[in-house]
Amino acid sequence: MHVTEFLNRTNRRNRNYQIDCKVQQRLINYAKDLEQRRCQLAHQLHSEERMLDVEMAQLLQARVDAVQNERIEWIQMSLMNSEQAEHDLIKLKQLQREIESSEEYRHAETKHILLDTKRAQLFQIEERKQLRRSQKLTKY
Repeated sequence: MHVTEFLNRTNRRNRNYQIDCKVQQRLINYAKDLEQRRCQLAHQLHSEERMLDVEMAQLLQARVDAVQNERIEWIQMSLMNSEQAEHDLIKLKQLQREIESSEEYRHAETKHILLDTKRAQLFQIEERKQLRRSQKLTKY
């Protein structure tokens, strides 16, 4: 082998080795860059997921608060209605007491009782008359 051929071969080997080294270095750099991008994307996805979780929690809390407010309003309305009904009942009872304690009511009630008593007495008188008639008819 000649010196030139040896030098050419050696130069070729050196060049190939340098190219292989550069290719390996570039592949390592690409792998690092790819891993860095994966980490960034994973971090970004994780951040977005946390933000969505926070938004979902806020929406759910808003719904819970709305339902709770509706219940509170319903309870307040029920209390108001029952208080109003109780107030109305108290007014009616007071009015009834006033009416019952009034002189006109007692007079009308007494008159009504007397009329009922007289009707009952008239009915008894009529029954006795009919009983006597039927007894007289049975005697003959």
